[in-house]
Amino acid sequence: MTVGRLLGLILNGNIIDDAYELASTLPLTMREQLMQQMQHQFGLRSNEGDRGRIDTLRIPQNTPFKTLDPTQTAMWGEVFIIAEVFDRLVRYNAERQVCEPSLAMAWESHADGREWTFYLHKGILFHHGKILDAEDIKFTFDRIISDRNNPCRPLFGSIESIEAYDQLTVRFVLNKPNFMFPDLMSSMCASILPRDVEMNPLHPIGTEPYRLTRQDSKLLVLEVFLAYFRGRAYVDRVEVWQLPHSAKAESVIKHDLFPDAQPRAVQHEMQGGVYMTFNMKKEGPQQDVNFRRVVQQLLNASELSEALGSTNTQAAYSLIRGRAQKQHLMDSPDQGESWRQPVEQPNGSAESALSVETSLEQAAALLRCSSYQEQILGLWVEEGEKMEADMIWFAERCKQIDLHINIMPGDPVNAVDQDGFGECDLIYTGEVFNDHVMLSLIMMYTFQNTLFLIAMNDYWKHELEQACGRIVMIQELAERMDRLIQLENRLIQEALLLPTYSFKEEHAHHDSLRDYRVAGYGLPDLRRLWVKRRLGAAEEDTSYPVYIPL
Repeated sequence: MTVGRLLGLILNGNIIDDAYELASTLPLTMREQLMQQMQHQFGLRSNEGDRGRIDTLRIPQNTPFKTLDPTQTAMWGEVFIIAEVFDRLVRYNAERQVCEPSLAMAWESHADGREWTFYLHKGILFHHGKILDAEDIKFTFDRIISDRNNPCRPLFGSIESIEAYDQLTVRFVLNKPNFMFPDLMSSMCASILPRDVEMNPLHPIGTEPYRLTRQDSKLLVLEVFLAYFRGRAYVDRVEVWQLPHSAKAESVIKHDLFPDAQPRAVQHEMQGGVYMTFNMKKEGPQQDVNFRRVVQQLLNASELSEALGSTNTQAAYSLIRGRAQKQHLMDSPDQGESWRQPVEQPNGSAESALSVETSLEQAAALLRCSSYQEQILGLWVEEGEKMEADMIWFAERCKQIDLHINIMPGDPVNAVDQDGFGECDLIYTGEVFNDHVMLSLIMMYTFQNTLFLIAMNDYWKHELEQACGRIVMIQELAERMDRLIQLENRLIQEALLLPTYSFKEEHAHHDSLRDYRVAGYGLPDLRRLWVKRRLGAAEEDTSYPVYIPL
């Protein structure tokens, strides 16, 4: 039997693990042939059958889904699925920067921001056939606020009571003003659940254009929901294939997908960015601000970008895209809260006011003043070639001042599941925001399953929750954003948040796939995607390559 025929049998059975096990046993030439054929299994496939044309989008994924409960997940691959299965009362329109109707056709509030009433659309169906009503809204949020361990409870902690007036009207009474309440209702955490079915975290039921029909260790399947109240989606079926974690396999899928023509590339500059923080739940030198500022000096965003930067990354000094000011660098170890401002170059870039030698000297001086006692510190870094390379560079910098670092790559899903970073002292990860940056910042500081909050101790969790609670009470939009910037500045000055760079994701797709839009979290909006077939083309099975980074 030829390799191609064997591969066909394997893939038709969706036995992806077996395909990779086969690849690992073959000689190099045959292995490359196998992987070359495998990559063409992904993308959009259009098949003619007894029921007409069926369009199926196949997406590879390396990280298995742990939960699709919208109140629990913090992983963007899971958020992608949740966004296609669940709807919220309102949606955020990134182009207009306003909240718009979704399940709720309208809403209103009292002038003091303590009472919000939502009016629902009629006749919206859940995937299992039940009609949505106000009691489902009440059930969804009662489930959150009644569970003190629910990670998104702080987001909705101001809710004092929920009343279903009638089938289509629900009122929220708050214990304090919250002028961001509709914005909170647009978050994934606020996805609406049916009250008559127990929530299954891996087989959820929602109202969105796709319903989940299969979820196991091999494959997740979404089927188009014909009764979606905003109209049928074009793509009939979405398959997310679980691949074994392998950088080599991923690189094969990313490249050479378009042998016959140049793909259309869609670049999306991600909101958020990569940063370092510290395990504040663990005793150690990281509890000392002088030590944290040592790391701040060593992890110089400009120098890191110059040494290891790529075309898809840019040095950043904030997680808020577009902020011009550079991360402050401390002048000297005895100047406390005195910070040196950046030097703005003629080309607009912000270069460090300190040379490499001076920044190392500053770090060494701070290290002598800190509580560090030459112990080996564990550095947890999110698995991935780029971020691990960053930390190899950082560890070399540490070695120059006799700071001993042990790099420990880790899976962020496991970090969330295990509620911590074990014996690690330093944490290098990233935060991906959606298009609603203000809401994303509030969630980063209050949603208990973000990696940043998992690293924080009770003191800082309380501080952040209280600060965000005061910010949402502000009615003026610009003032709220200013306060969030001040909060980020405080975290940077305390050296608890050390931004390094922002990054872009690149999607690539065949020219026949039209209206390919990248939405929140850098993920495609499947509701807009459609296929333009050549006029006069034979009605036969076809495929359209597409690369979607998940």
